[in-house]
Amino acid sequence: MRKVKCAGRGNHNVQLSIIHYPFYLLFALFVPLAVSAQKTTTVSGKYVYTVSDNDNITLKDAKRKCIELAKAQAIKNAFGEMITSDVIDSNAETNGEASSSYYWENTVAMARGEWLADIKPPVLNVDYVDGKLVFIAEVVGKAREIIQAKADLKWSVLKDDSGEKIVTSSFISGERVYMKFRAPADGYLAVYLIVGDDETSCLLPYPKDAFGRFAVRGGRDYVLFDKEHDPMAPFYKLSTTRPQEDNQLVVIWSPNPFTKCNDITGDARHPNSLSTHDFQKWLLKCQRQDHDMVVDKKWIKIHKPAVNKH
Repeated sequence: MRKVKCAGRGNHNVQLSIIHYPFYLLFALFVPLAVSAQKTTTVSGKYVYTVSDNDNITLKDAKRKCIELAKAQAIKNAFGEMITSDVIDSNAETNGEASSSYYWENTVAMARGEWLADIKPPVLNVDYVDGKLVFIAEVVGKAREIIQAKADLKWSVLKDDSGEKIVTSSFISGERVYMKFRAPADGYLAVYLIVGDDETSCLLPYPKDAFGRFAVRGGRDYVLFDKEHDPMAPFYKLSTTRPQEDNQLVVIWSPNPFTKCNDITGDARHPNSLSTHDFQKWLLKCQRQDHDMVVDKKWIKIHKPAVNKH
């Protein structure tokens, strides 16, 4: 659950390029070839993840990690993997603590495709083998082969720390969230927050935006949800009643115009929202129709404030 104050945003002036008739004919001839080359198919995969002594990871994160790696394996089984020269360090050190997150992220990135949707819920089994915790995930879903490189988006999640905005993935309940974003080309942007199976909130476009589209210029840095950069922006506070809650931010960008999903208007303290199931259906439809669309996700944690016993 989040506490939100929402403010409207002015109309966006969308510039349309005029395409001359002969070029349009050539474009129409080549589009079917490009679309058909990006194959969408049913894929399945299995991954066994053994938690090592160097892995600083929670039980919930380990389960999620194993499922994501199983999806990456399913994509590799169907489409192969991208050629990469990266040196993968499975024992990368962050803040003095060893972890294998770098290996995880590169394994998923090297898969030559993108996961679109689950056909069946992932099956996850947990066991102890030789004193080590072992996770086994099996997945079945729809995936699409990546033929050409997608646009490289730069974005990060921010919060205020003593007057300075810092990059983070961890929030104390009640803290405000911001986002920094830059795209390589002009396009359109949407941002959603997945709270769980029951609710997904639309953070961008803003609730009072009548057009349902947020245009961005290529090469420009945006700080979203911040009135200092945009007086019409709402502000969002993340809150939870649990000791810890995992939410997921979803960034959607495309050079092609797209309209946000058909959600339910929130009140003055909450953004527009819809069920996570309906959001996933809408997103899958958009990805099938727009092969230039980029969908990127980050997990964030929300903690309850520590109780002062004194």
